[in-house]
Amino acid sequence: MLFSSMIFLWLFLPFVLVINLMLPIRLSNLFLLAMSFIFYAWGEQEYIWLLLLSLTVNYAGAMGMEAMRGRGKEAAVTPNRLLLVLLVAVNLVFLGYFKYFDFLAGLANKLAGGTVAEPRNLLLPVGISFYTFQMISYVADVYRGTIAAEPNPLNLGLYISFFPKMIQGPIERYQGMGACIRDRHVTPELFACGARRFIYGLSKKLILANQFGGVVDKVLANPMDQISGGLGWYVGILYTLQIYFDFSGYSDMAVGLGKMLGFELTENFNYPYLAKTVGEFWRRWHISLSGWFKDYLYIPLGGSRKGTLATCRNLMIVFLCTGFWHGAGLSFIAWGLYYGCLQVAERLFLKRRLERLPAAVSYVYMFLVTVAGWTMFRADSLTRGIILLRQMFLLRPGIYDTAMYMNHKTTVYMIIGIILCGPLQALVPCFRKHMQDGRNIYLSECLGLILLFAYSIVMAVGSTYNPFIYFRF
Repeated sequence: MLFSSMIFLWLFLPFVLVINLMLPIRLSNLFLLAMSFIFYAWGEQEYIWLLLLSLTVNYAGAMGMEAMRGRGKEAAVTPNRLLLVLLVAVNLVFLGYFKYFDFLAGLANKLAGGTVAEPRNLLLPVGISFYTFQMISYVADVYRGTIAAEPNPLNLGLYISFFPKMIQGPIERYQGMGACIRDRHVTPELFACGARRFIYGLSKKLILANQFGGVVDKVLANPMDQISGGLGWYVGILYTLQIYFDFSGYSDMAVGLGKMLGFELTENFNYPYLAKTVGEFWRRWHISLSGWFKDYLYIPLGGSRKGTLATCRNLMIVFLCTGFWHGAGLSFIAWGLYYGCLQVAERLFLKRRLERLPAAVSYVYMFLVTVAGWTMFRADSLTRGIILLRQMFLLRPGIYDTAMYMNHKTTVYMIIGIILCGPLQALVPCFRKHMQDGRNIYLSECLGLILLFAYSIVMAVGSTYNPFIYFRF
């Protein structure tokens, strides 16, 4: 079930919001848990057993670690450490089998020149990458003593399956969300803030991302070597905008839904396209994922504490895993290594040099880096991605040119999208000068949100391009 689907907007969501406001917190938790499983099962009935099995294994494992805490302190490897390794391995096996088996089998067959393993054409369970990482963070935090194991399996189930963040995140830590599960209040102000945020996110997805995505798909359906360099840059910019408004729009909707239900979810984006370096970009883009890799992979590997060589190695490992997490394909791995190399270069020398130059140079550098990276990410294969990048950077001619796909509507949306990649606070004072009465500002915003929501619905009904980019992660 998509957040932008009519059944969600007009049936599921109003029902959940109304009933949730009527229930005390304990019954509300049970109700939200039940509705989250219904939401998940709506399009994923065949894999709901996997979610339940994963919950059971991690609940039992965390309770076991809590019960054995402090035992075997003198041993080189404590029972809790062994249990943690086992739980992480089980979680990664679940993720690896369903997400990567066919890719690895195909790769092994190519390298061996024969059939080593038959691909099984496995369907990828929706949201498995997100809830697997949440499971790992939960058991790791219990092992570290950051949190106590949750004795109530229903609370843990709600943490993992909470429908606003189930499919595309953000990746929540139990320490923050567990507090909301135990005690929360839906105030009128919080509900209004959540509704506003949800509408903004919905409009990002339906008005902007879908518009860009329709053009991108049409262009990239053509042979890459027949796409002109100019059209390559045009579609690269459109996809750069598409993936931002798609994913940040979903995150806005998730945060807004959380607020309407009394939960404070993690902010996942902070104007990433305003970054001046790759390191800053990854502190602003998909913040919950970047934070996860930092806390549960980069720092355990040694972080930046063991010298320059070890730091560079750790950065490459983290970004290799980041690329592999995003998808089972060589293009995703190349995309991760691409950012890893850039991070290493910035750590060694590039960042210092950029800081000495005017800010405009950094923005041009990040524009080229980002568009090239997303072009590689979007390509159906590594080969097609390399061909398109060659067309772009060599500005080669092609049968398919920019004029064939550029129109006034897309151009207007592209300009709006570029503006909305940054904060609009600078425009607010100008607006307020013409609105002396604060009540007029409030009424104007309400009217604007109603019109924005209505236009989003019109776009949703009239469009066949609706799935989220990250839907299958």
